[in-house]
Amino acid sequence: MERDILGSVREGMKAAGDRGEELAEVLADRVEDALEQAEARGRRLRKQMERHVKTADRVGRDNAFLMALAALAVGLAAGWLIGRERR
Repeated sequence: MERDILGSVREGMKAAGDRGEELAEVLADRVEDALEQAEARGRRLRKQMERHVKTADRVGRDNAFLMALAALAVGLAAGWLIGRERR
């Protein structure tokens, strides 16, 4: 009877090991797929960000005087707000 129990335990452990290997393979495949998808999304996001930066740069170059005025206004507003808190 003990041999039957030990034999079934051994068979169960072997089956669990085989299932564990299968599970690890499936999990590895899913992780690989997720990484590939993330890489593709990253490439698309990078291209989109490059387009936005180029557009913003073009607008800034075309309107340099207005950009300088906007930067001056922001600087003055920040200086006024900081100076106001110290009084």
